[in-house]
Amino acid sequence: MKVTDYIIEFLVSKGITDIFGYPGGVICHLMDSSTKYPEITAHVNYHEQASAFAACGYAQATGKLGVAYTTSGPGATNLVTGIANAYYDSIPTMFLTGQVDTYAKRGRYPVRQRGFQETEVISMVKDMTKYAVRVDNANDIRYCLEKAYYVAFESNPGPVLLDLPADVQRANVNVESLRGYTQEELSIDYKKEISLLNEAIFAAKKPLLLVGNGVKLSSTDKELMEIAEIFGIPCIFSMPAFDVFPTNHSLNFGFLGGNGHKYANLIATQSDLIISIGSRLCIRQIGLAREKFAPQAKLIRVDIDGGSMTYKVHDDEITVVVDLKSFIPQWKKNAISVNDYSSWEKECNTIKANNDLNNYVEDARLIKGFSRLVPENFDITLDVGLNQLLCAINFDVKGSQNVFMSAGHGAMGYSLPAAIGACVGTKKPVISFCGDGGLMMNVQELQYLKRDQLPIKVVCINNGILGMIKGFQDRNFNRNYINTTKESGYLTVDLKKLAAAFDIPYTRVSSESELINIDLLTEGPAFIELIVN
Repeated sequence: MKVTDYIIEFLVSKGITDIFGYPGGVICHLMDSSTKYPEITAHVNYHEQASAFAACGYAQATGKLGVAYTTSGPGATNLVTGIANAYYDSIPTMFLTGQVDTYAKRGRYPVRQRGFQETEVISMVKDMTKYAVRVDNANDIRYCLEKAYYVAFESNPGPVLLDLPADVQRANVNVESLRGYTQEELSIDYKKEISLLNEAIFAAKKPLLLVGNGVKLSSTDKELMEIAEIFGIPCIFSMPAFDVFPTNHSLNFGFLGGNGHKYANLIATQSDLIISIGSRLCIRQIGLAREKFAPQAKLIRVDIDGGSMTYKVHDDEITVVVDLKSFIPQWKKNAISVNDYSSWEKECNTIKANNDLNNYVEDARLIKGFSRLVPENFDITLDVGLNQLLCAINFDVKGSQNVFMSAGHGAMGYSLPAAIGACVGTKKPVISFCGDGGLMMNVQELQYLKRDQLPIKVVCINNGILGMIKGFQDRNFNRNYINTTKESGYLTVDLKKLAAAFDIPYTRVSSESELINIDLLTEGPAFIELIVN
């Protein structure tokens, strides 16, 4: 079998239905092989970074491996931002890069390159992948594929990369003789860890669950919600996990951090027990003076990544290293309601009522009003910047809605291509929020929406500035603006003309009263401009 046929057949066997990429000379064999298998489709984006982000969105929405392919040289280097995004947000992804023929590489010669577009990609990405290898021998393809797939999901998930020389891609191999990669799957009984958590809850008067993105990555959000309901414990969230509970859930008390809900941070200060589940507790969540976070609380940190828990918050914190995929279902079976925490929940509600400041801000009301128009079967992607914070704080998540974002890497331009990956993978409509700045980072993907008539509604929150950095300049540089306002070099495109250029229906909304003009149930794509302060 031809090696690239083997690769595509392998992906099909894993239930992967869609891969994303951009054509190039030394990836053509893989592209050609994809046409031989009707179970899978190779989608062309209009920039390789968008392909990488689309693979991330596909993985986030489906739970499957996200796959992106590119040619060598600039194709591979254009993937790097997406690879970093997958690494820092623990998204299981595989990147397949074409490479010049093995006999055309620079090898022992002290030259920068021999082959056209020859670029050493492995050394570039080794610190932001879980596994990266150049497959120089066609007979290693089964081993490398199987290992890469396993490593992408194993423990803390993340990206893997296979660099594929063109002569290896077109080689034929005897499938029966290929060596494989085997890894014994372990089944762990977490009785000791579950008893530790249950006893801590029973002893507490004001217990709190702090829910992180690991819960979403492990697809245990519904079971964790049931655990919280059994115990009757209030919950706060990290920003990437703010959609784990519906906004109106009685135990949802917002997300914490410098950009979070004031009441979530205040509730944490009143708790006597915080069980953090699947959260790194990074600086943006709890601040740099980590010992000052929740000073009255006993802290138990539950996560798959023991390394992240070496960055301590409290000297006496307890760490529990578990795989949430198997731990949370076991915990749910052994969760027993013993104490009545209704008075603590009432206290949390009082704190929330007295500190829900955003309800009084016009822009916040606009986002809340818009969110109520979004049907429950829509997913949502967010970009990076003030638009992300405005939406995270004010969007009312309903039922089974999911929200995907670039959290750790914080890559502007993420929302639109991630929406493509999510929509293609699940066949569900998507709201893609972005700012006027982030939109332009991957604006070319509007052509993808038009071409395939995807049911993605692009919502550009337009304030005509790069608002997050302008705010930083307000606070730290005495309002000396540079590159953030029209007067200092930043200019916003005419979004109505932009939508028209891509032949996408356009609506402009500048007040709550104009929300009535929005129809999210139309077929195909739409472009909505929300004017904010």
